[in-house]
Amino acid sequence: MGYTILLSVILLSPVAAFAQGQPNPQPSATATRQQSDIQAIEQIEADFVSAEKETDPAIIDRVLANDYVNLTPHGIGPGKADLLKNFRAHAGQAPPYSVETKDMHIYILGDTAVAAYVKIYTAKENGNVAHEDTTHIFTRTNGVWKLRISRASIHPGE
Repeated sequence: MGYTILLSVILLSPVAAFAQGQPNPQPSATATRQQSDIQAIEQIEADFVSAEKETDPAIIDRVLANDYVNLTPHGIGPGKADLLKNFRAHAGQAPPYSVETKDMHIYILGDTAVAAYVKIYTAKENGNVAHEDTTHIFTRTNGVWKLRISRASIHPGE
């Protein structure tokens, strides 16, 4: 019994010493993938705002899922087909407002992602400003992220 313990200590001591001398391991594959997913969602959000600023139907077609659900502060909004129709009719025309985002937070939950932020609209004609709390829900299918649900509500105090 005593011999077994002594043998275990002798055999395992070099392993413990070797392990202590190793540098910290690289970030896990999960953390790296999550960061990559966050960057992908950030890019989609930037593209989506760009599409709105430039009335670009190609971006809308690429970013939105075919079964996209648009929940506006006033009820159900246009789906992908109706948005594409409108964007194509006005392609390249600047809208009568500017748009920007702030305070974006992105959460990755496996093959689902949520982006929550404030969207700020400023009317070009009179400078009126409107703030919307925006939540976007994305899903990943076959490695491709698509915006599936958009929910906007009037920002408190507006």
